[in-house]
Amino acid sequence: MTQPTGASLDVDPYADEFQQNPFAAYATLRATAPVYQVPDHGFYLITTHALVREVLHDPVTYANSVTSARRTEPPPEIAGQIAAIRAQGFEYQSALGLSDPPRHTRYRKLVQRAFIPRALAWMEPIIADASRELVAALPAPGTVDIVRALAWPVPVYAISRILGLPDSWHEDIGRWSDAATASLGAQPLEPERWLQTERDMIEYQRRISAELDRRRAAPRDDMLSVLVQPDPDEGALTNAELVWFVRELMVAGNETTTKLITDMVLRLSDQPGQWHRLHADPGRAAVMVEEGLRLASPAQGMFRRVTRPVTLGGTPLPEGAVVFLSFISANRDETVFEAPDEFNPDRRNVRHHLSFGQGIHACLGNVLARMEATAVLRELAQRVDRLEVVDPAAVRYLPSFFLRGIPELPVRVHPRDA
Repeated sequence: MTQPTGASLDVDPYADEFQQNPFAAYATLRATAPVYQVPDHGFYLITTHALVREVLHDPVTYANSVTSARRTEPPPEIAGQIAAIRAQGFEYQSALGLSDPPRHTRYRKLVQRAFIPRALAWMEPIIADASRELVAALPAPGTVDIVRALAWPVPVYAISRILGLPDSWHEDIGRWSDAATASLGAQPLEPERWLQTERDMIEYQRRISAELDRRRAAPRDDMLSVLVQPDPDEGALTNAELVWFVRELMVAGNETTTKLITDMVLRLSDQPGQWHRLHADPGRAAVMVEEGLRLASPAQGMFRRVTRPVTLGGTPLPEGAVVFLSFISANRDETVFEAPDEFNPDRRNVRHHLSFGQGIHACLGNVLARMEATAVLRELAQRVDRLEVVDPAAVRYLPSFFLRGIPELPVRVHPRDA
């Protein structure tokens, strides 16, 4: 199918140049081809704020159950080995991220009560204590990888406590999360990396399945114990279903927040004025997080499947077409956000971003993510004059158009005067 506008464009979301800096390409698409069919891959990029919202609020026409385009497939030469490894675990079953009602409704009902602000209030002091301890441990003055020292451990600690997993599992949770997301929106992995991610997923399944069995035998005050309880109307979920559901909660609970905090540190590195305003008013952390979410858009978007022939933004889409809703592009739509590439927490519509989606599939973890990032900024305001990225020109993002994050970020810590 030819493009109605922008036909001469050739945007490849799998290209390294695009993944490192997609913003100029997205701006061109918003202006000339807001519904753009990606050559050789078939799916469409949806890039304007209005069109992304339109799709998000029509879950009947645009289904969440997408089985193609999200992940790259392993190379044929190791397909047999991959199949043999996967056969040792549970067959894949869609959870919240890839299901539609009524399945989606059942899963969301299970966890929704645990993620409302009132239910998460018990986490606030835990997150505050973890942030305080980790910020206090930063070398001041000194140089440190802020990802490993701060941005990664805070959300991993939080999601571990919510699920009821031991603190000794933190490194494993990070490894499992990396394995679960390695092929999302990325070029095919190297064969050995493919095999290792599959082995990591089998290890994850076995250990979580054992934990689920323990909760059935002896429930505790944690999320795993909630998940194994039978629903009065629909009965209990099996371990074969729950291992995939818990994987999604685990990944969503740490990957995006880590990437948000890291991106904010990079963004604030050369903005001493923003640091000074944060020092004077730590309460500004909340709006700074909102602006950080808009610009970082750690989950760059979501896929949807068209369930009937429809016209979107003037472009006819056939039944079965797959679209990628680019949150990261919509969040820089110049028709919605003035000077969209600037970090401005004081903009009047700072909360109008789409980083957590909208509608029935909006991210349940948004309250927790905001809580974690805000706690980190408040602690930094108390103890750090600023964090200065050692070499901004060397910063590289993960090779994915689905998840945007910086895997390591060395910074110089400038302490506040006593």
